[in-house]
Amino acid sequence: MDNDDLWVVRLQRAMEAVREWEKRIGQHEEVAPRSSLDTDDRELPRHPVQSAAWYGLVTAVDHLALGADLADKGLTLRPSSIFTVTRAALLGASQAVWVLSGGREDRRGRALSIESDERKQHRGFIKDYANDPFIREHKGPEFVAALDALVQRLTDDIQGLRALRKGRPYDGDFVSTMMMREAATYLADTENGDDWLRLALAYEWRLASAAAHARSWPFHVRRTERTPLANGGELRQLTSSLAEVVQSYGAAVLMTSEAWRLWDLRRHRHV
Repeated sequence: MDNDDLWVVRLQRAMEAVREWEKRIGQHEEVAPRSSLDTDDRELPRHPVQSAAWYGLVTAVDHLALGADLADKGLTLRPSSIFTVTRAALLGASQAVWVLSGGREDRRGRALSIESDERKQHRGFIKDYANDPFIREHKGPEFVAALDALVQRLTDDIQGLRALRKGRPYDGDFVSTMMMREAATYLADTENGDDWLRLALAYEWRLASAAAHARSWPFHVRRTERTPLANGGELRQLTSSLAEVVQSYGAAVLMTSEAWRLWDLRRHRHV
């Protein structure tokens, strides 16, 4: 069995897990009474911790399933675009792990932090249209009034969340990179403090980002084909390998597996 065959086997095993998870996300899984998640949510009935965790799981599995679909149809090793899928999966899985790990007040604080950021992102999106001169001139007054009302409702939600979060853990601005780092550190700690695992997850997070795809600095990190130029210097062409794709996919699968473990732990019994 050559090296590529080994990576194919690893990919197939990862995909088998993904296909099982895919069956679970069709409908929301109930949280048992008096479980950890039930207790987490009791104090915050309008801001359930389980929602942030479950959405992270659904997003992770959805993107991993897309990767599995592509592999089933014959995976084309594109040099950058596939990593958009694996990075989104890693983000969703990291969110679920981040929310579900830690003590009760950390879990509540983290879920509220995500919810607040979701409201801010939603408000920013709507405001761009509500404040656009073309929209205000060419759409009817009822449409513009509805946009303005939605912006105000989201602003009220953000202010309410700010008051609710005050003094709780993670009451500052939400930063996805910080969330991912803490999730990666937690996962590494479950593997006896494996710093190589922590660094590998951070590597996938940074190199798979949309910003990295559009910039040239990854040419100095990922594998490239180099062609010397007659007048000096060289031409670099970004390439990819089966190993790189499977490693990126596997990192997201590993984080998602831990997210499912924590989800089942928190929703079934009180810990």
